[in-house]
Amino acid sequence: MISETVIELSRWQFAITAMLHFLFIPLTLGLALFLALLESMYAVTGQPIYKTMARFWGRIFTINFVLAVATRIIVVFQFGMTGSYFSHYVGDIFALPLAIEASSGFFLAAVLFGPYWFGWEKMGQKQHLLLTWLMALAVNVSAFWVLLANGWMQNPVAASFNYQSYRMELTDLDLFVSNPAALAKYLHTVTASYVTAMATVMGISAYWLRKQPRDQMALKSFNWAAAMGVAMLGVTIGLGDTTPMLDHPVQQAKLAALQARPVAALLPNIETRIRSGIKAYALLQDLRDDNKDPQLLAEFEAHKANLGYAMLLTPFHKTILGAEDRHISLAAQSALPAYPGLLHWAYLFMIAAGALSMLWFLLAGLYSVVIKAVPAWLVNFSVYLAPIPWLACIAGWFVAELGKQPWAIAGVLPTFMGVSSLSAAELVVSAMGYVCAYTVLLLVGFCLLRQSIVNRNIGLPGV
Repeated sequence: MISETVIELSRWQFAITAMLHFLFIPLTLGLALFLALLESMYAVTGQPIYKTMARFWGRIFTINFVLAVATRIIVVFQFGMTGSYFSHYVGDIFALPLAIEASSGFFLAAVLFGPYWFGWEKMGQKQHLLLTWLMALAVNVSAFWVLLANGWMQNPVAASFNYQSYRMELTDLDLFVSNPAALAKYLHTVTASYVTAMATVMGISAYWLRKQPRDQMALKSFNWAAAMGVAMLGVTIGLGDTTPMLDHPVQQAKLAALQARPVAALLPNIETRIRSGIKAYALLQDLRDDNKDPQLLAEFEAHKANLGYAMLLTPFHKTILGAEDRHISLAAQSALPAYPGLLHWAYLFMIAAGALSMLWFLLAGLYSVVIKAVPAWLVNFSVYLAPIPWLACIAGWFVAELGKQPWAIAGVLPTFMGVSSLSAAELVVSAMGYVCAYTVLLLVGFCLLRQSIVNRNIGLPGV
């Protein structure tokens, strides 16, 4: 049995590296679409200001995109380093969307990035516009496949345990791709990313407007971001993330915690599933040595969906078989959210941050688009309100993942079963290496972004 220290260190390392990578995703997705719209306006109107805006925000996108790619590599390392059994047990399924994403959306975005950045003066206006739209499409397609994998972790449909390979295998590609958890998560996450990116544009534009109230590029950027942000925030709130509404025990427990309802009412159902999982585990022992008895196989098929619940017993009764009622009761308790209060308040924080963002965007949209005059107080507030949507995104990620615990794959693989057999010392050393890598990346990225924002030439002639 892997020690609790190793399990916790592995969880924290994976969570922190994933969260830091996610910091760059909203801006990448949102700015890609923003750039495509700005270039389209330049192509339609011929006004130089739209080209100036596109080129500057393209610089911000470029810095962010490079950082997103660099931190992504570190996250990929985690699957082999801290989650080797996770990769073995569900790799046939989980790796599929990530492989498609890497070979299609991510690869296409990376290939298009060079011509986009260096091609402003070397290709025609229409060609560059097409390139920008393709890049925006590529990063959003890339996000779909990543969130499809993440949605499957929340609602593992179209998968079945193979008693011969001792791994989960894909059974229905159509059902896998149309997973309601994945589709809901994609739409909610992408629109929230657009809102977050527009909040960043408004915050930076407000910073310029405080110095030069008549800065036309800053005003145009603020107006466009406000209009786009209002629309996308409306879609984000309207769609929501319906994952907790799914008819799945793990999601039902998450929903109860979010609504501050007692989660203990779910214990009888969980205990029933654990007992069914124990039965599946016992039958699995009988199926060894290529035993193909039809009755045995049929009985195993009836119980194997709950095999993951039997794994919850291992911290309390290592052999699973022979577990007593008290062991089953402890395992069932461990399947409930460990910190329902924290989950509830994180959810409320996300809603509060979303409501504050909506008020801000509505005021910005009103003054920018309708009244066509942004007051100084709103400009000042916008500088400080820009991080709010970022905090809402982080809180949403926290709620989704904490609410899934103790599962790596909901109802299929407990988190403590998915980690690698490493020592605490190895995890500490690797964590220090990742800290150093992230520190360098973040410092370089921050310096480049700051230099681009602070030293921007005011006015239209250049960026």
